[in-house]
Amino acid sequence: MNDVLHAFLRRFVLVFFDDILIYSSTWAEHLQHVQLVLQTLRHNKLVVKQSKCSFSATSVDYLGHIISNSVVAMDPAKVEVAQAWLGPTSVKALRDFLGLTGY
Repeated sequence: MNDVLHAFLRRFVLVFFDDILIYSSTWAEHLQHVQLVLQTLRHNKLVVKQSKCSFSATSVDYLGHIISNSVVAMDPAKVEVAQAWLGPTSVKALRDFLGLTGY
């Protein structure tokens, strides 16, 4: 995905594996961006599964964060998991916890 959408990365597209996030300042600009991304995917013989897509959302869950307008917040469910985590009792448990929190 990074190679295919390279021209758009960090201009109006974020990619993590097969998750594509398209962001824009205006509705008209957003429609253009979505069209460019879909055309590029089609040109590279890639398809999207409509049931996994969300279009024109004002808020999205993305990589443990909730993104909306000009706000990026941690997902409260992820915070609860970290807070409920029992203190590590071994080196492996400590590594597991650090892996969870140290992204």
